[in-house]
Amino acid sequence: MKSVFTLAAVGLGLALWVTPSTGNAQACKQTLDMTSAGGPKVVQCHEVTDMPQSTINAMCRPAGAQTRTVPERLEKCPTTYVGLCTTPLRTIQSNLRRLQGLPDEPDSNVPETATIKAYFYEGMPPNAAETCARSGGKWATAQKAPAKKRQ
Repeated sequence: MKSVFTLAAVGLGLALWVTPSTGNAQACKQTLDMTSAGGPKVVQCHEVTDMPQSTINAMCRPAGAQTRTVPERLEKCPTTYVGLCTTPLRTIQSNLRRLQGLPDEPDSNVPETATIKAYFYEGMPPNAAETCARSGGKWATAQKAPAKKRQ
């Protein structure tokens, strides 16, 4: 199965060369149905901060013929996640440039505050935390609400 992080990074690679805006969040929640190919159903959401709307537009589209995708544009991702990977966009851009054999030069159009948050809700890969860390991100798991005391 293609890494969920790879799907997001490829979409971002197309959109990182534009002029940023500041302070806005934009998100795309997707259901990736790979059951016809023997894979899982994956529900995830990517949220981008401090980048123009074209960034999320590049990410929020069907994934391809082998994977049935249902993209949904949101202002913010739902907070009821199972896992969350937060990565600076400059780190993602650097990783993409390295994979393409290009020099690792920061893009001045990508502010240092720009990030992508990959939220996982269903069908999270078992190695998601390790993949996040290897990609330069910070991993968080959902905190369960404390059990209510019986009276």
